[in-house]
Amino acid sequence: MAHEKETIQFAKIQQVKDDKEDSIFELPNVVGLGIGYKETKGKETKEHCISVYVRKKVAVKSLDSCEQIPKTLDDVTTDVVEVGDVEAQAFSSRIRPAKPGYSMGHFRITAGTFGCLVRDACSPCRIYILSNNHVFANANAAVIGDRILQPGRVDGGSVANDTIARLARFVRIRFNDRAAHNLVDAAIARPSDLRNVTASIVGLGIPKGTTEATLGMAVTKSGRTTETTSGRVIGIDATIAVNFGASGIAYFRNQVLTTAMSQGGDSGSLLLERSTREATGLLFAGSSRVTVHNNINNVLMALGVEIVTA
Repeated sequence: MAHEKETIQFAKIQQVKDDKEDSIFELPNVVGLGIGYKETKGKETKEHCISVYVRKKVAVKSLDSCEQIPKTLDDVTTDVVEVGDVEAQAFSSRIRPAKPGYSMGHFRITAGTFGCLVRDACSPCRIYILSNNHVFANANAAVIGDRILQPGRVDGGSVANDTIARLARFVRIRFNDRAAHNLVDAAIARPSDLRNVTASIVGLGIPKGTTEATLGMAVTKSGRTTETTSGRVIGIDATIAVNFGASGIAYFRNQVLTTAMSQGGDSGSLLLERSTREATGLLFAGSSRVTVHNNINNVLMALGVEIVTA
């Protein structure tokens, strides 16, 4: 009975968040909102709330009343969370077979991270490397068949010597339109030779399937820049504005926020539940305070693939 009541309450919070999203995004300094635990006097409670993510917290007295974030939205408590500027983001050496967690990227970008191996969800069952659109498809600027390097170009990779795969599929990112929400920043590349890749994530092993992120979940990842790091989930079902530099701002729905556990170059890392090693997200953005991940099931569905678990 208690669980049923909690489920109903969570659904109400989700509905209110969705209903109020547009108006909250109109407030200055707001970069996103999601569902989290309320923090009181610096300590996290177990009260579910609507977390409103801002670049920087400012004193309420310095804001006009129309600029202030309400303390409640339709009787749901809010919590203002400072996250900084969220931007699209070292295992940097050449390695064969290449392991997930190492440097990789489109031949025209700097470098990102090899997330994991995936395979087609239906026949013919081909094997691919998973990462982000902005890592493998140059934020929509690539064409299918473009070369993917390991290590990435900034780490010394070259087209002549280090081409490991070719771009196979990517989900286009829609930029500079608040109404055009994205779910994933994702792409896959087909290895030129399967002997040059392995499914075992450096330091973490082979992923054991997938699971949905939950608040407070302990998580881990391996990435090109910060290598193996751990954190916890602090926001789910989040909508967040992400800065892609020259490409512009893109708005993403249904995202997972964790404590800060990444830096530039870690984009593409697979987020795992720490004890079970089940995949729960695909890292693609962050700030000095938080890291942002796509829901892994949205990624797999969008690309028509499943994670290689053996």
